[in-house]
Amino acid sequence: MDKTCIKCGRCLAVCPVYKATGQERLSPRGKNSLIELFQEGLLPSSLSFRKTLSACILCGQCTERCVLSINTPDRIHKLRTSFWPQQKRHLYRAWLAEQLLASFHKELGIWLRFLVLLNQIKPLPISPAPKPFLSQISSSSPSPSSIAIFVGCGVNFIYPSLGQKLINILTALNHRVAIPQEQTCCGLMAYTLGDMQTALKLAQKNIAVFSQLNPEAIITPCASCYHHLKTFPPYQEAGISAKVVEISQFLVNKNIPLASLSEKITWHDPCHLRFHHQIWKEPRTLLNRAGHFVESSPQGQCCGHGGSFALNFPDLSKEIFNRRKKAIEESKAKFIFTSCMGCLIQLQLHLGKERVRHILDIFA
Repeated sequence: MDKTCIKCGRCLAVCPVYKATGQERLSPRGKNSLIELFQEGLLPSSLSFRKTLSACILCGQCTERCVLSINTPDRIHKLRTSFWPQQKRHLYRAWLAEQLLASFHKELGIWLRFLVLLNQIKPLPISPAPKPFLSQISSSSPSPSSIAIFVGCGVNFIYPSLGQKLINILTALNHRVAIPQEQTCCGLMAYTLGDMQTALKLAQKNIAVFSQLNPEAIITPCASCYHHLKTFPPYQEAGISAKVVEISQFLVNKNIPLASLSEKITWHDPCHLRFHHQIWKEPRTLLNRAGHFVESSPQGQCCGHGGSFALNFPDLSKEIFNRRKKAIEESKAKFIFTSCMGCLIQLQLHLGKERVRHILDIFA
């Protein structure tokens, strides 16, 4: 290992899992100690060790706070990848989810069965759209001057109205819009679980589609899709990442009519934007224009979703959310906005669908 954790404890102040449990082994410092013992051959690859590595949202707050800039999420992910053949037996909910996301495309029946499974775990505030978003739109002719939309799983099957709103906004700005119907899941869930085979397969599909389209830029309504399209090496090597633009950064300087919001509103930072890309000013600028913005997380605060994390650790996920909820209630904001589909689902689950909205909803 190129850097050794000095056990200073700075990460303990920001790690959502540690703050919710108080367990040292689940802290970044504790996980680094266990990883070092494992790599020295002093710790076996036990189920307990693998579960400990799974109990991480990979939010990146520890790396941001670390005096040595140790990338603990990256260390954890590398081991998850090596453990995946064994680990998927114990992470069956997340494994099933990622397999469905890897194969669904336009098969709504598969998605419906997936939602039935999830509803057996906990009630959901969402219902599948009557038709997937990608099946509602006409195919686009390749055009280098167009802006392409990477739809993502959430918009395709749960929030198709957001996809249509983004089309309307881009069209109003006189952009040619291209939405390739052959696109599929970005592969983030598979990647975070350690299933590199599935993650690569999905990336290759998307690379083939968007490379052929060769758009001027690629925009996605989901912060997590943005993160994966920006950082996953196959997307970078194919030149896709360089064209991906974060949605609030794209819209912040555009002259677009805003909805009239007289109530207090606040912003929830997706961890992928705040801690991996340091994107936090632009959405707040947009919300300040739209209504009475109040702060509820000046330094960013995880909601506890984390994709597969919420499936594998539902109780812990809820405990992390409760800390986020307290800050939201103290802000007295009536509406909460975000741009990550996972965060949107988590916040709507606990705060209600009407109260939690996507940032695109501030536009008229």
